[in-house]
Amino acid sequence: MTRSKDYVVLVHGFWRTSKSMEKLAEALAQAGYEVVNVDYPSKDETIESISDGHLKNILKEKCSDSKRKINFVTHSMGGIIVRHFLENNKFKNLGRVVMLAPPNNGSKMADVFSKFEVVNLVLGPALKQLSTSKKSLPKTLARPDYEVGVIAGKLDGKVSVKSTKLDGMKDFLVVPSAHSFIMDWDEVILATIKFLKKGKF
Repeated sequence: MTRSKDYVVLVHGFWRTSKSMEKLAEALAQAGYEVVNVDYPSKDETIESISDGHLKNILKEKCSDSKRKINFVTHSMGGIIVRHFLENNKFKNLGRVVMLAPPNNGSKMADVFSKFEVVNLVLGPALKQLSTSKKSLPKTLARPDYEVGVIAGKLDGKVSVKSTKLDGMKDFLVVPSAHSFIMDWDEVILATIKFLKKGKF
């Protein structure tokens, strides 16, 4: 197989690390992509700060070749970080985006836990931003003008299938997975690679 030189940037979810994306990273590398597995302090900063600071700096350092496509694969809050980033940074070499269990319409779990100040102190400022309120960050972001595929887990107790949906998404897939390990499912990995290559699951 001819090795693709395109980038795939992995952005993990809330209170996770890049280690949670390692199985997916390995599969994408074997599929011929140059993988950039981003790590960021999800419990310490706002989504905007992560987007404008950590993600922007990593892309500048790791994805500097403008002749190669930059694709994104995200888990949970990582999808909102990338939506914010792409709304504020335009790339001529942007490829496709796959979001795994993204809270595109907020999370009811965030509604519940963000009511408690001690929880906010422990979990960080991004928690409140993921509520289902009309003023929550996910609901203030623009409809994407790039190709997006969304994969939802029907056993997801943290982000409902309905909440993952995004106006303008190109394809949508529901799998029998829970939230925390959806990125490790073989079906999800194969579907992700297929979307990156063909624009459909």
